Amino acid sequence: MRYKIAGCITEYTPIYEMLSKKMEPYLYEGEGETDICLNLTKSFCETKQKEQPHLTIPQCEYIFVGSQFYRKFLLQGGFMLHASAVEVEGKAYLFSADSGTGKSTHTKQWQAFFGGERALIINDDKPAVRKEVGQWFAYGTPFSGKTDENLNRKVKLQGICMLERGEMNQIKQIDAGEAIALLMKQTLVPRESEGVGMLLNYLDELLKEVPIYRMQCTISEEAAKMAYRTMRGEM
Repeated sequence: MRYKIAGCITEYTPIYEMLSKKMEPYLYEGEGETDICLNLTKSFCETKQKEQPHLTIPQCEYIFVGSQFYRKFLLQGGFMLHASAVEVEGKAYLFSADSGTGKSTHTKQWQAFFGGERALIINDDKPAVRKEVGQWFAYGTPFSGKTDENLNRKVKLQGICMLERGEMNQIKQIDAGEAIALLMKQTLVPRESEGVGMLLNYLDELLKEVPIYRMQCTISEEAAKMAYRTMRGEM
């Protein structure tokens, strides 16, 4: 079966219904050469489940197919960011943080402030990021962590914000040196040196063209409003 994920024609036949349903919105029946071929076996999933008994076998397929996709996506000029991506008025705003910090909670405040029809969650955990024709875009993918919040959309990337919990709301743009260390913690770093070099090149280019912010915030619509206005360039 073929899917179009983050602009890449991807070939894979899901083994279990769980992943099949998650990938269904990305089915592709058009023409063109396949960009990414994924290959996972039932025995591999069963072995991984024995190593990680807190997971079901279908969950293992979902996790490891996602990991394989993002590793191969690097060869297509893109990378994954551990973030919650929200779209407002045709622009994507990515909020990245360690698990449990509240990135999904923050983007939910965007939906509370703007309304669910105006603020769309593109991907709540692992959006894809790639440059096409001189512009950076964020993409929804079927791989969105514990939630099913993702949309098959390609949206121009407005900015990336590294979130921290705080007792008050404050946000500032940060320089490339500070930003790259934070971004490297929130992406899938390849095992081989060649892949690491590719990832660093992409991040270097991104940092020259897309603003990166650092924000301490409360769980509030006021925090969402401040982030939006700053990242849009109003403050």
